[in-house]
Amino acid sequence: MIIHSSDGFSSSAKPKASSLVERSSNDISKQILALARSGKTRQAIDLFYTAFDDPKFRKGGQINARMMNNAIGACARPFKPLYKEAFDIYNFGMEKGLRPNVYTFGSLMSVCAKRGDVAQCKSLMKQMRDSGIKPNSVVYSTAISACERCSPPRSDLAIELLKESIKEGSMEGFMNIVGFNAAISVCAKSGEWERACQILDEMEGNRPVDKKSILLDSDAFIPKPDEVTYGTVMAACERAKEWHTVLKLSNRMETLRQDLEMDGMGISSALHACQQLAYGRDALIYLKKMKRLSKQSDSRKGRGSHRRKALRGPDDVAYRLAISACARGGLIQEALDLLNTMEQETGTKPDVAAYTAAIGGCVESGDYIQAFEILNEMKSKGVQPNVITYSAVISSCASASAMADKSQKDPSKQRGVNYSQAGELLENVQTPMRAAMKLLEGMKNSKRKELEPNIVTYNASIRACAEGLDDDKAFRLLDELLQRGLKPNVVTFGSLMTACERAGNVDGVSRVFRLMKEQNIEPNEIVFGAAISCYRKAKESHRTLALLRKMIESRLYPNTATFNTVLMAQIESKNMEKAKAVFKLLSSAHSKRASPNRQSYYIMIKAMAENLQPANAEHYLYRMKGDGLKPDVDLLTAIVSSYERCKEPIKALNMMEAIREEGYDFYQMKIFDAAFKQGVKVINNVVGKGFAGSNPKLNETEQDDEVER
Repeated sequence: MIIHSSDGFSSSAKPKASSLVERSSNDISKQILALARSGKTRQAIDLFYTAFDDPKFRKGGQINARMMNNAIGACARPFKPLYKEAFDIYNFGMEKGLRPNVYTFGSLMSVCAKRGDVAQCKSLMKQMRDSGIKPNSVVYSTAISACERCSPPRSDLAIELLKESIKEGSMEGFMNIVGFNAAISVCAKSGEWERACQILDEMEGNRPVDKKSILLDSDAFIPKPDEVTYGTVMAACERAKEWHTVLKLSNRMETLRQDLEMDGMGISSALHACQQLAYGRDALIYLKKMKRLSKQSDSRKGRGSHRRKALRGPDDVAYRLAISACARGGLIQEALDLLNTMEQETGTKPDVAAYTAAIGGCVESGDYIQAFEILNEMKSKGVQPNVITYSAVISSCASASAMADKSQKDPSKQRGVNYSQAGELLENVQTPMRAAMKLLEGMKNSKRKELEPNIVTYNASIRACAEGLDDDKAFRLLDELLQRGLKPNVVTFGSLMTACERAGNVDGVSRVFRLMKEQNIEPNEIVFGAAISCYRKAKESHRTLALLRKMIESRLYPNTATFNTVLMAQIESKNMEKAKAVFKLLSSAHSKRASPNRQSYYIMIKAMAENLQPANAEHYLYRMKGDGLKPDVDLLTAIVSSYERCKEPIKALNMMEAIREEGYDFYQMKIFDAAFKQGVKVINNVVGKGFAGSNPKLNETEQDDEVER
């Protein structure tokens, strides 16, 4: 039987024979295998062909399929497999009368799998069955791994092959764990993390309620997941940026499978999740686990069908992730400690990426002084910062200004004032900005070409100006980056719009939109949100509504904060009906990524109460409770007070009864106590007799005392 490769090549040509020392076929098979394992692929192939030129071998019948199998296997070992040569060897062996077996096809499958040739793998499996050879678990696992290497990855075919292998009851042995891990690896590469999780669940015996969605045959033998299984599923979730799921899987493995120890790759996924979530404490725990990994080499196969060198402790990547997690989580000292011990633990000195990771944490915390200290330290250690490092330091300055300005806006409310004289609070806002601008100037004047500011640097600098309440400088930086030939992006204009919002520059808002149109860049939610906030500050409520409408028409999804800003703008302009309409929109299906939160209800309830619409206020109160939010006492007070002002003491009394059900003691609150007494008097006047133990013969003061008793 002659097999044609996918390249359409078939040949019985062989290389020129060379001398062969007399030996047994077993010796030659072992030597072919040894040459292949040592990377001498061509010599292994030559040795196979040479055996056929020795008449003693041919007459003695010592040439067998094992020699052919090892020669084909040698073709699969290089990084770029020798595809054509493998099929040449097979076809040559067939012409010489050799009989293929399951290992022959397994070797050919390995060559095809490394190329991601799924079609040829399927063809080989069909030819095996036609020849009466039953595929074993290794063949199936190899075919599944081909599904990962093809482009795009074929998770559907991988699952199909896995199901088929499970149903092969008479297969030589059961489908082993490698095949399951290979299928999960295909799901990971194709971004189907949920399917990877489902395979893990079913391997643990947790079946979906819907039987139609079950992937694996529950009646067949299914191996329990091992460390590699968990690690591969974690990698799938890591690839999909499902960071919380990564950590849940880690905890699940440690809780349910105490017989397993997470491998280095699994810990790396967990560390990456900690870095993204800024879980510094957890990162330190995972780093300790990595330090406890066995120092012995791991002989197990890696995920899927690939062999991976086992991590024997933390490497430089793990340390960088832990440093970033600690820094972002506010554990700056712990991040610096890791920097100091990194070389001792990994044998690698902290590089620019490690130092930059620590500075990145300062961006989160707004500790720009610490960022500059780390910058100076890395320079003193001979580590040259790059443009990413400097951009991170500038970003830390922007964060510092934002935090200083969190509750204090520009006190002058004027454009073009001398901000250095605007007071201590304004000075705290602008000092980090000036440090950022000085650093930017240093980059522009540097002789190192690799420090030339890029768009990321300018975006960080513009944001520093925005948070530093200097919108004029922000626009000058835009002009500068354009002159340098850099192309602004939506982040650039988002920071510019923030600068306008911080300074209350309404004209600047229109300018930003115009510039974006010139650059053919569509505004995103951040740009619109900042513009809406600016218009609200300028008391232009109609423009906030217009922008909200434009966002929705542009198929953008305003968040709850944006809706709340528009609500406040309408209420501050006494447009109560429009405020109701905005709230209705927030609660509707049109608001796909937003819903009323505590602040939304607070805005509406307080506004209705203050505008003498207590019934509407009470309506929103009950909706708030229906959403599982417990109202604060000041909201309840506002509604009772509104009923009092509307001269509706009975409704105030009913409201107070509802308040008591919430667990508040209204006798201890002056407004509630007064409303309660007024309600009692009204009822006494209506029914003409005592109420709640009151005596109509008593005077007003005596009745008050009686009510209190």
